[in-house]
Amino acid sequence: MTRVPSPKPEQTEREPGPRKPLLPRGRIWLLLLVSALILCMTLVAVSWRAAGLAREELEPEITQKAEIEARALAERVDHALQLDIPPAEIVGFDEVFGQLQGGDPDLVFAAVVRNETVLHSGGFAAKEIEGLLGPGREGENSPYILTEIPVQSEGSAAQDLGIVVGHDRAALMRPVTDNLFDIAVIFFITLALSFELVLLVLTVNVALPARVAKRVLLNMRAGKFTLLHGQSSHDEIGRFMARINASIRHAASKLGTRPRHAREVKLIGVRLLAFMFVLAEELARPIMPAFFGQISGNTLDGQLGAGIVMAVQLLMVAIAMPLCSLFQEQVGSLRMYLAGALLATVGLFGTAFATGLWDLLMWRALSGIGYATTFVACQAYVLDATSEKNRTQGTAMMVGGIMLADICGPAIGGILAGHFGQASTFIAGGTMACLAVVLAFFLMDNTVRGKASPPVPTREAFRAMLSNRRLQALILFAAVPAKLILSGFLYYLTPVILLDAGATTAETGRVIMLYGLVALLTGWGIARWTDKKQNETRAVGIGGVLTAVGLLLAGWMPEYGMFAIAIAMLGLAQATSIPAQVSASLKISEDFTRDHGTGPVLAVLRLAERLGGALGPLLAAGLTLWVGASGAVLVLGVIAALAITVFELTTRVTPDRQAAKTKDSGQAS
Repeated sequence: MTRVPSPKPEQTEREPGPRKPLLPRGRIWLLLLVSALILCMTLVAVSWRAAGLAREELEPEITQKAEIEARALAERVDHALQLDIPPAEIVGFDEVFGQLQGGDPDLVFAAVVRNETVLHSGGFAAKEIEGLLGPGREGENSPYILTEIPVQSEGSAAQDLGIVVGHDRAALMRPVTDNLFDIAVIFFITLALSFELVLLVLTVNVALPARVAKRVLLNMRAGKFTLLHGQSSHDEIGRFMARINASIRHAASKLGTRPRHAREVKLIGVRLLAFMFVLAEELARPIMPAFFGQISGNTLDGQLGAGIVMAVQLLMVAIAMPLCSLFQEQVGSLRMYLAGALLATVGLFGTAFATGLWDLLMWRALSGIGYATTFVACQAYVLDATSEKNRTQGTAMMVGGIMLADICGPAIGGILAGHFGQASTFIAGGTMACLAVVLAFFLMDNTVRGKASPPVPTREAFRAMLSNRRLQALILFAAVPAKLILSGFLYYLTPVILLDAGATTAETGRVIMLYGLVALLTGWGIARWTDKKQNETRAVGIGGVLTAVGLLLAGWMPEYGMFAIAIAMLGLAQATSIPAQVSASLKISEDFTRDHGTGPVLAVLRLAERLGGALGPLLAAGLTLWVGASGAVLVLGVIAALAITVFELTTRVTPDRQAAKTKDSGQAS
């Protein structure tokens, strides 16, 4: 019997498969849809019942408030009557009403009435108020809650004289509506976190063991016994492959070979670890300027003090990131992540209990070092586990976890700050960072490929890398402006402007959440497009244009809705540009990284990025004092537009020159 040769595993893996659909097929999506619908129906039912109970509880409180305001007006009328001023000739009623309405926005109108005839009115015209005092005024269909009390005064002038105040009935639903927004945010966050946890569990326990099992079985089919199933699994796959491993060892001993364990890197675990350390910091994002301003207010101006504190933290990130990049390959990703998470834990807990400017600066510096260390550990882990063909997608996977934290952090932090105080957000962040220390032992392998550390670059090699014009353009006109605008606009100006405009911390958190939401939803698709086109500089340019347009719109029309649009555009821009910047920097410096590794290139990129991030709050605070907060947004938009214009011009000219040099050198040889 002639044995048909089987294809080699390597050849089988390289064969192009069928084109994958945009969304996976299967019952999992139907199950997810049904679960989401059931959860939505439950939330609607509970919210409807809560709204009815809230109306019953809030209406007596509004009535009591209305009686107090009516008595205040009645006392003013009584005082005028005691001065023998006829009721019809009393003046200044509308001014008193305006003062009351300034303290109670739910107060719509007030009037002095006699036998349903309006003598004086505020808020509405007299005829309009008389129409509201007719039959059926007490019904629930009326848009106003009316409260009427008599004027208690001696003399016939006060006979049948009363005060009527009207409150908006929609005020009964306003607290419920605010809570419904919080419920909706929690609902979305619950779905997102559930999806992330299910993805993690299925990938680690099913997908990765099955993928390794396929490689081992294909290796056996090819007549080789060089691979063992090394992916830990304690289910049916693990027990089956344990028996296969025994058979492979037996066959390998007869052939005189020594099989090695095959494993797949738990790249999905880095997504959760990135989510954890960023969430720990993002929880306090909506209240950072106000909280830092309060603590540093005794030493410096509130806004300037907050800007300095945020700038110091980002400066420490800028210093720590390149240093960690240089030593990461010697220390290892796991050890570096553990050290960073511990530093972040101490810094966040210390920030919660800070009492002055100097200790606040120390705790925020520790948090910045911890953030930088964990970020470098996660990104280095991803770069070691990916190749040039899928590096942007691997980076996007980690960035997806960061963006999910950008969604969940400000929203949850705004709710925590509104209900438990601003310091509680830093306590919750410290707890999250401490939990990340425990999870890192299970989700991050100590080594990815086990390759030797590259040699330390010489001064000439560093000089050659830094003289690369395309790398210079990428750093100066793309990476630096991106981080400068992110920290200056999103993290500093947005909370300041929205809180000054009357938005609550929860509302501010929901708007900032749009940045991470848009980036999370679009990041993976954009990364696949970038890897397919292999044109990272184009993706960086598109991201810069989106950033400039969004900021110019927000600066031109500084409204709540326009800020939401600008933040959404910023999220799309960052999802397009940030993963592409890493791939582009390594591809531009390919000659250098081949000999000296990726660490020095990423160190330079991160140093420049974080210096821009540290400059962002200082620049935003200075511009706010000079041209106002809205003007500062407009100036940042102009800076973004100029930067991306120079970047596009530089990257379009430089490649042609390099191509010409390459052509000339080829002809000369």
